[in-house]
Amino acid sequence: MKRLVFGIAILTACQEMEKLPPMEQPTQAQRPAEVFVLTAPQATTYLARLAPMLAGRVLNDEELGRIAQDPTAAVRTIVGAWTRAPYFKHAARDLIAQKLLVSGESGGIDFDLPGNLAEYIVANDLPYATILTADYCVDGSGSKRACDTGAPFAAGVLGTRAYLASRAGRFNLTRSSTMMLAFACSRYPMDTAMQPRVERTQLISMFQAETLDDQADDRARSGFGNGEQCYTCHGQFAAHAQVFVRFDETGLWQANATGQQDTGPEAELGRAADGLYTSHFVDPTRAASEQSQMMGVEVSNLAAAAKVLASSPQFVSCGARNLVEYVLAVDGNTRVDEDALHAITEAARAVATDPTLATIAVETFSNSRIVRSVVPKESAP
Repeated sequence: MKRLVFGIAILTACQEMEKLPPMEQPTQAQRPAEVFVLTAPQATTYLARLAPMLAGRVLNDEELGRIAQDPTAAVRTIVGAWTRAPYFKHAARDLIAQKLLVSGESGGIDFDLPGNLAEYIVANDLPYATILTADYCVDGSGSKRACDTGAPFAAGVLGTRAYLASRAGRFNLTRSSTMMLAFACSRYPMDTAMQPRVERTQLISMFQAETLDDQADDRARSGFGNGEQCYTCHGQFAAHAQVFVRFDETGLWQANATGQQDTGPEAELGRAADGLYTSHFVDPTRAASEQSQMMGVEVSNLAAAAKVLASSPQFVSCGARNLVEYVLAVDGNTRVDEDALHAITEAARAVATDPTLATIAVETFSNSRIVRSVVPKESAP
């Protein structure tokens, strides 16, 4: 049996998330483009840092020769060659496996499906958005196959039991928060221009509260979550969590899900019957429905929500940030220059409206501000 790596976190309110600094969002660049000229030692230092993660090896003699001839131009040329080489698809697999913390097999669930898809889209030069929009899964041999949730739709990596089981949790909070963090680099609460809040009165009482005095649910007042300001985050959580309401704790789709809180004597708050999870919505019909909205767009189910997310302004920018985190081994709380992310996004989308991961990687690691963050300051030109 392969090793299984995954983490399951229970997110029950916004208090803990509010302790984390917000992720950078793409904005209009404020600074002019920079002319950044590298010396051969600088380019060598920089590319030597990237090579193990993007190429799976150290710099070779041919690459060192290119650096000697034109250090600055060599960065883009060499990174571009790495993204066309066979190893890059393995890097893509590893990036997604690490980002979602899934791999291996356990309990009859193939936790390699997300990594398989990442490798497939790179090998076939498909847009990076396919990671969320693919209407198929990919097996270990690299062949298309039906996905494993039993749902009448697929949604890229989000529509795999690997993702859904490893991110199962009360009110579907972990599934929705991981989705937005991994593919929009956003935490709750988010800018309402990006994700409008659901009207308070549509939510169950505990999530309507904006102050402690508003909190009418004794479970919240006595310790669940933070007891107040629930609406700040859950007004946005509600929309995203709803598209997961028919997936049970093992990642299987259940057509008869109700979204209603289990009322049994041993029932845990946030859990519905039959291994499902409670909806944020008070109306029973809406609580049972997969219909919701993503970034202000009405969607019919998880597949439709994933397509909206993949076409959002945040998606390519977040892909660039994920590459920086993965290749340069920085954590998710590290500040990444928002002007650099904006420039990378613009450059990648100038190549193609839906750029490949290879294109995003080239634009990311040839960006002058990303280079400058790695080149030793004492030797920077």
